[in-house]
Amino acid sequence: MPELPEVETIKRGLEEKVVGRKIVDVVYDVPKMLLPNPKTVLSAVLGTKIVKVERKAKLLLLYLSNGNILAIHLRLMGRLLLRSQRTPADDWQHVVFKFDDGEELRLCDLRKFAYVRLVVNRSELETILSEFGPEPLTSEFTEEKLGEILRKSNRPVKIVLMDQKKIAGVGNIYANEALFWAKIHPETKSNRLSDEQVARLYKALNKVLREGIKYGGATGSDQAYRNINGEMGRFQEHFAVYGREGEKCPRCGGKIERIKLGGRGTYFCPRCQPKS
Repeated sequence: MPELPEVETIKRGLEEKVVGRKIVDVVYDVPKMLLPNPKTVLSAVLGTKIVKVERKAKLLLLYLSNGNILAIHLRLMGRLLLRSQRTPADDWQHVVFKFDDGEELRLCDLRKFAYVRLVVNRSELETILSEFGPEPLTSEFTEEKLGEILRKSNRPVKIVLMDQKKIAGVGNIYANEALFWAKIHPETKSNRLSDEQVARLYKALNKVLREGIKYGGATGSDQAYRNINGEMGRFQEHFAVYGREGEKCPRCGGKIERIKLGGRGTYFCPRCQPKS
């Protein structure tokens, strides 16, 4: 699933290339991907311009000239691709926003879980965003705030990091990487972390998220993630532990191990991240 750095990369691409574009048509073949329903979405967006693009957690927000907002969630394997209307259809293309200048924005998803949701006012948007916790790389996400979140749960720290109601935007890849650099075992109960460990984790989380953005996100083994130009991210070239089971730890030379935690593959170095 695209995480904060991947969605931020897409957001920046959209911000640069689709703001000011006028939507003249919407073509779709999977009605459930347009919420609340295709008819309502089409009547609200046709003839409008995209005036602003934002990202909140893993949501992309396209603000329209009539005051409506399109909230787009890519879910597990979704892609947003900006193409010329003359370009052949992309794989798993299901929703297409056509612009008046001959280009179009294509929502593609093999599993058809991604969606576009029409948001008609700020109150509705605030209700949606209230489901998310504070977001890293913002002023509200301080070391003290992270400590407060962790102290309130006795679940494994990796599970807490990935809980969108606790911390927005962090998923499996960046939780694994942050815990490695913080030297914390992923199964450690979050409320048992020392102040020093919380400080290390805060620093590590900011580090890996910023690096993820720097390298345009990470494209995993499923090859699903792409930016709006169809290009892969490069952060996978810099993974310390994620997806590297059996390989040497970049810090101590030990062997990286993999376990299942919360149903997700979890990678760590048992030497650098001893179980407490």
